[in-house]
Amino acid sequence: MVGRVDFFDSFPAREPVAPPRRRRPWWQRPDNVLPASVPGDALLIRTDSAAVWAGAVRVYPNGFQMSVRMVRREPPDGSPRYRPVHHFPPAPFEAVGTGTGLRLGIEYVDGRRDALGEGLASHHFSDDEEERTLRIMDQGGGGDGTTWDAEVWVAPLPPDGPVTLVAVWPGAGATAECRAELDGAAIRAAAARTVTLWPPDEYEAQDGGQWGSVRIATTADDAGGKQAGGA
Repeated sequence: MVGRVDFFDSFPAREPVAPPRRRRPWWQRPDNVLPASVPGDALLIRTDSAAVWAGAVRVYPNGFQMSVRMVRREPPDGSPRYRPVHHFPPAPFEAVGTGTGLRLGIEYVDGRRDALGEGLASHHFSDDEEERTLRIMDQGGGGDGTTWDAEVWVAPLPPDGPVTLVAVWPGAGATAECRAELDGAAIRAAAARTVTLWPPDEYEAQDGGQWGSVRIATTADDAGGKQAGGA
């Protein structure tokens, strides 16, 4: 019919709505910067049947990222061949909730420390947390029944001095705390070699998600063992 208006054309169109934006947290890894690498390998755990290595450190102006590789000689009996990546893989080869998975911690020379892994309290980072608060966060990973590769992000940059990594993996026979060190001074100095590609966007689109990690934390003031953070 000439001049006919389609039924739905008689209704007003929805106006486009920009997603809500929030100020980018200071501790978030920047996406406008190319990192600088720092040599260093930390063999955290080695047994007859398993090993954990950390290294491949990439430094940014406000923190650093490192790779963590977990290896088992044989898949545990009855374990699934592939694990879902819900959080830092506390148990890439272990049954979740059994307390047998990997725990990974970090400590700066000034006493600040943080940790993540199976059984530790879940903590969501708020935007207004103090810039001095140390945090280690899962950045994803994957693998199969004998190997698992993960990425973790640590912020802020360390002071000069050793950066101590601590790990236990009861399911692999490593029940005592195993320690290794990275060079905090080298990590801090590498920040000057990063390349800023373009000015940062101080805001980010907010899609309702949260940055989070399975972690405990203490500050230098309560480094004697008091836990901070919570569910």
